[in-house]
Amino acid sequence: MPIDRHDAHEPVFVRSWNQTLTTILGIYLVLFSIALIVIMRVDAARERCPLLSTRNFFLVGIILFQSSSGAVTLLMGETERGAELEDYTLPGLVFCTILTVFVALFLWLYRSLGVVDRLALARTRIRTCSPSRLVWAGILVTLIGITLRFAGMGIPYVAVLLPQLSAGCLCAGIALVATAWARSVFNLAIASILAVTLVASSATLLVGAFGRREIIGLFFSIVWALYFEKWRYMPVSRLFPRLTFAVAGLSLAVLVFSASRVGGQNVDRSLGQQVERLLQIEWENVQGRFFDAVSGQFAGGISMYLYDARLKDSAYDPLHSLAYFVTLPIPRDFWPGKYEGLGFTAPDVAGVTRVADEFSWGPGLVGHLCNDIVFLSLPIYTIILAAAFKYMDVRAASSIRDPMTVAVFGSALGQGLGMPRGEIGLFAFNLLAAIVGAWLFSRIAARMFLPVDREAEFEEASGEYDDLEGDAEYELSSEAEPDASGEQLRHMR
Repeated sequence: MPIDRHDAHEPVFVRSWNQTLTTILGIYLVLFSIALIVIMRVDAARERCPLLSTRNFFLVGIILFQSSSGAVTLLMGETERGAELEDYTLPGLVFCTILTVFVALFLWLYRSLGVVDRLALARTRIRTCSPSRLVWAGILVTLIGITLRFAGMGIPYVAVLLPQLSAGCLCAGIALVATAWARSVFNLAIASILAVTLVASSATLLVGAFGRREIIGLFFSIVWALYFEKWRYMPVSRLFPRLTFAVAGLSLAVLVFSASRVGGQNVDRSLGQQVERLLQIEWENVQGRFFDAVSGQFAGGISMYLYDARLKDSAYDPLHSLAYFVTLPIPRDFWPGKYEGLGFTAPDVAGVTRVADEFSWGPGLVGHLCNDIVFLSLPIYTIILAAAFKYMDVRAASSIRDPMTVAVFGSALGQGLGMPRGEIGLFAFNLLAAIVGAWLFSRIAARMFLPVDREAEFEEASGEYDDLEGDAEYELSSEAEPDASGEQLRHMR
């Protein structure tokens, strides 16, 4: 619902100036979103960063939950109930400034951290990867993921961690099967196995689910596998329509799932009830969820509110998100006073009532930075995030002959996409847990079905391995420069 942004007692010229500046800031955020899309496309065309990369998932999250969401608040006056402000002029200006500085520093560090390149390239493997081996490995990892999802239910402490390990395994498992299918597109047996594993994994993730990030990550893991197996060698002009089609299809599925969600601790979230609610969704709910998606769930407006609230109450919490991330695995029974998520505490402080106990806001990236003391949190969080996404992207791009590694680093894409919405500490922990789970249990499958080709590794190390035509790799190193033909050096070893 539109809100009255300005105090009626202000002089007319002041109100007019504030409205004009607020509109200008909203337009700036729209242009900022377009600029990020251009940067992603240009970097892919110049082979600075794969079009499908963890960095770009994070940047798309910034567009959805910060820049475009902030534009909705500034241009339309819409925001979350309880996060309304009388005047968005100063909060909007600070929001735009912090977001711009963060993104500029993030992109610069991503391109400049050469030490991360060297660390990521220190160990790459060549594996024996026939389609049948990939299928068996994917089935095993998927079965492990299904087992982990249900094995820890009801077990104190363990039940908190196992779902994230399970989600990582399910995404990695289906990525391995998708890689096999990409190598044998017309093999109906592999296509059928891919369909079955997708249905089984989706059903597993639906049990007890309220959030959407794991479902998003599951479907995108298929796109991730297809990209690194085949699509990455296409010109960006041909690749872009395919990704657009994939994203549109996934967005529709997520929209339907969002419309079927029901909040509350006592809600039955068994598979049968989840499917029943999916079959009974109403068009009005779909429309409402569509606006929520377009508005980024008002995370931009909430970030502005948190800046204004901290400016007034000075209740800053230095590096709260980092502390929340580190202490998250500690059971609350052992530490009753351990950190609470900002998204859970902020609505209570704002006086929001008549909501479910587990109701939370998406504080937004800028909201977290402001709450955690921006002059301290912005440089620290930017370095950590830039280094983490750079490492994952370099490892994935340089492991084209190791599908297991590619699958592992594509096992938590939904968490990276949702991180700019917040809770940052929670999403970062879930991302790490999913990748660790995928890595640990994929290694078991790799030992059984995807052995290391030590002869090929020896030949490559001695300079004898010459099968490089089909294994061209993106040069993500900050030290690489384009040659005269406009292509970068491709081989990172």
